[in-house]
Amino acid sequence: MLCCSNCFNDNFLTAIIDGKSNSKGECDFCHTSDTSLINTEILSAYIEPLLERYELSIEEGSLISSLLKNDWNLFQQLDNETTLKLLEDILQEDMSGLYIPTKQENETKILNWKEFKEELKHVNRFFPQKSPDYEHLQTLLNYIILPQNEVPELFYRARINIDIDIINKEEMGKPPVKIASAGRANPLGISYLYTASNKETAIAEIRPHKKDSITVASFQSSEKLIFADLRNPRKIISPFKLPEGGIADLEFLTHLGEELSKPILPREAHLEYLSSQYLCELIKHCGFDGVIYKSSVGDGDNYAIFFDDKLNAIETEVYIVENIQITSSRIQLSN
Repeated sequence: MLCCSNCFNDNFLTAIIDGKSNSKGECDFCHTSDTSLINTEILSAYIEPLLERYELSIEEGSLISSLLKNDWNLFQQLDNETTLKLLEDILQEDMSGLYIPTKQENETKILNWKEFKEELKHVNRFFPQKSPDYEHLQTLLNYIILPQNEVPELFYRARINIDIDIINKEEMGKPPVKIASAGRANPLGISYLYTASNKETAIAEIRPHKKDSITVASFQSSEKLIFADLRNPRKIISPFKLPEGGIADLEFLTHLGEELSKPILPREAHLEYLSSQYLCELIKHCGFDGVIYKSSVGDGDNYAIFFDDKLNAIETEVYIVENIQITSSRIQLSN
């Protein structure tokens, strides 16, 4: 049977299919018309390494179609039944069982990172013995450079108004170094500009109280900014174009992105932020202007910018916090 690149939603496979195709027509799976077609068996060499990361489960698991959609952003235009049919046609084998991820090299890398975190917190702060391979991490960061056409035109920062109606835009930049507290990206005494992709997320990030008056500043870049995008490495990087062992690196980058985004209790932040501060310092050292990560409290993204002299505050507005919603769930404690 014949398939097309629209079945996979992957730029690397799109190029492979276009390069190897010798016919056009309607795809047998997604039914796209007048598209480049390829025999499904030709793709087995690309799909098999990805499927090696899963194994059949006797007790519980998920459909392989669901796993590949959720884990690698593949087959988004196909339903599970059609995806399964396509996979079976590529591999010429039954794929209808339930699957679970296998233990892979990435677990070792993630475990090493967790050990490194513990060393930073409780053993060695400045000369850690278990620090990750700098050169290897630098290579990985090259895969997650945000394209210039995706850099936002505006960035937003919020501050709570105290004893004044609005904060001047000249005072909405990063904190002075002498009062810069430790943050998710910056160590104590080193000041970065924390911004968000929208005003609502910027306000949520400062954890205001009901009826607080908030100044929100809009920032515009005065020159090109280079960001490391850790929001969703699996969506950015095609697993098919990575070298041998690269899929493990991709999962490791995903873990690092989750580390930057996960909620941290304020009483634990001074220690829990150490590893993300180290990561951001490494990203800065590699020539980036900042890092992007998902907000843990808003629906937008956060941009931690290392060099705020590349941005200008162009406008300030005042908002009043009308409501704060808190949800909770009961934890059943064992006796």
